Formats: sequence, C-alpha cells, structure tokens
Amino acid sequence: MQGAGDDRGAGDDPFTRLDLGEDFVRGATVQEGSAAERIERLRVIDAEHRRLLDERRAAHRVLRRRARRARRVRRLVVSAVVVALGIAGGWTLLSGDDGDDLRIRDPGVAAADHATVPDTTTAADAVGSDQFAGETAVATRPSPSAEAGSGPLGAPAPLAVESPAHRFTMRQPSSTEPVAYDPCRPIHVVVNGRTAPAGGDGILAEALAEVSRVSGLQLVLDGPSDEPADFSREAFQPDRYGDRWAPVLVAWSDPGEVADLEGDVAGVGGSAWLEVDRTSRVYVTGLVAIDGPQMAEILSRPGGQDAVEAVILHELGHLLGLDHVDDPGELMQPVAEPGLTAFGPGDLTGLAHLGRGECHPDL
Repeated sequence: MQGAGDDRGAGDDPFTRLDLGEDFVRGATVQEGSAAERIERLRVIDAEHRRLLDERRAAHRVLRRRARRARRVRRLVVSAVVVALGIAGGWTLLSGDDGDDLRIRDPGVAAADHATVPDTTTAADAVGSDQFAGETAVATRPSPSAEAGSGPLGAPAPLAVESPAHRFTMRQPSSTEPVAYDPCRPIHVVVNGRTAPAGGDGILAEALAEVSRVSGLQLVLDGPSDEPADFSREAFQPDRYGDRWAPVLVAWSDPGEVADLEGDVAGVGGSAWLEVDRTSRVYVTGLVAIDGPQMAEILSRPGGQDAVEAVILHELGHLLGLDHVDDPGELMQPVAEPGLTAFGPGDLTGLAHLGRGECHPDL
C-alpha cells in the first residue's frame, strides 16, 4: 500500500517494466520440471531412502545375530524335542534358564585347569573347554604292538561330497596334515560306567560303530574299567592294562569327579599325542567324559536317545582330532541346530581325512 507521503507513481514500479513471458522462462538458468519429472524424482528419492533403510536394517540384523552368538558361544545346547508332523528332533537350541537344557561348552571359553598338569606323563594343552590335546612324555614306552598291520585296517566311508566345513585340533609340525591315530592298529576303548544311564552302553556302542564306519579307524570296545576320569591320566599304565598304550577311556562321570562337567557342560573329550620324530606326531590314547546324570535326564524325554548319541558323537569327534566349526550344518559346531543328530558333510570329510593318517609300526 502506498502511504500518504509516498509520491511514487505506478510507472516507478520496477516489476511493471519486466517482460515475464515464455522467452524469459526459457532463458532462466534453473527451470522447474514438469509434474511428471517431479514425480519421477520423488520416486528416485523414495527408492534410495528405502535402500538405505534396508541396509541399516540388515546391519542391525547382523549385529543382533552377532550378539546372540556371543551369548550362545559359551555353550552348546543339546535337548530332545518332538517335532511336528512326526519328525523327532534330537538337539535344539534353548535360551531359557529353566534348567532343562543341556550344553557343551564352547572352545572360546578360557582353558580349563586340566589344560596343563605338571609332573605327570600327560600334559594336556587345552584347545577348547570341551576338548583337549596334549603331549605324552612317558619315560618308558610299551613294546611295539603285535596288532599293527602292514596297512590301514579299514577305509573311510565314501563321501557324497567333499566339504571344507571342518577343522583339526592339531597339525603336524612340518606340514598341514592333521595329527591323527595310527590307522594300521585298532584303537582300544574301555568304559567306566559308574554313572551310565540305562541304555547308555548301547548308545555308546552305536556311536563307536558309527565313528569307525565313517573314519575307517577301528575303535574296538574292550569292556569295563575302574579307571577314574582324570585328564592327567598316564598314557602307559602297565599295571592296569599291560604292555600296551592305555586304551581310550570313555567315562560316564559327573561334576563331582570331573570339574569341567559342572554347570552346562555335557561332555569333554580329546587325545594325547606322542612325538615320533621332529616331523611327525601321533595320537596314542585319549579320554571322553560324559555327564551321566544329565544324559539320564535327557533320555527320559521323547527323542532323547538321538540327543545323547549326538553328544557322544561330538566328543568322539574331538577324540579323533576334530575341532569346532562355525557351521550350522555340522555336528562339530559349538551351537546346536534343531534336529541335528548326525555328522554333517564337513564332519565326515574331516573324519575321513583323519582316518588316512600315517602308520607307525614301531609304536
């Protein structure tokens, strides 16, 4: 509005002298796009926004999975469930604290006290809290075994597929080959059944037969033993077992005897190795300790037999030289998968490789 003291005329307005026609609009440096162009631009912006949002959500999912794995990595949960449609699940992941879950501790946990035992014939170097591998330092060795054959006693089962999803507990000092048992002699096994649940011996026999079948190593069940579960056990015990390497001991035990079975640990297993020369090592004996009371409770559930056998197979895998793997399809993983009760393709590949170790006729 023009004030009373404002004496400018209409002709003085600068905008009245501008030609704002189509020529002016076409010559402008920046022009406003058409409605279709604006809509398309908004679509591009919206698509980019959705892409960034999806990326952020994916990143959050990864972080959540890592957080869950960090919480679970301290245990291997084993339980028996009945799956719908008549499918029996063997072991499954449980996150509750109701005491009904069964776990095997993960190798990331700090090494157990039995890892190094001074002044004994076997010093076990822990590679995982449910497994061990150690050097035997016997002052005297047994006489060379008359059971040693001129070649492997068995052959690994044919593999449907070669899988890289396996790891070995130890490798030879001069190569990438794993430390393994001598395939040219049987691996004798004795059992201390102090806390064995009803039916446990049959499940153990089936597990030993399965490991023998897939690896080609001949695990021979000798019978019972009163030897207690002790990770500092001597590899050569002539007073108990005669002039031979002490057989592998499978002990149905409990936390009162084996401290590593306290809490959520279901089993512990591994082997002791002997250095034949500077380039070669061989396993000569081992120990598997299973928490009998926990297994008895699991056996009381539907599908419990498969779950208990899965625990034993897992520990026998450690006994022969398999390490844990981070793969949901393998029995040697530290976190259980629902229905996973048998060795996976990576487990089988690793066991087959362990069954092709070097023969040592002089042991």
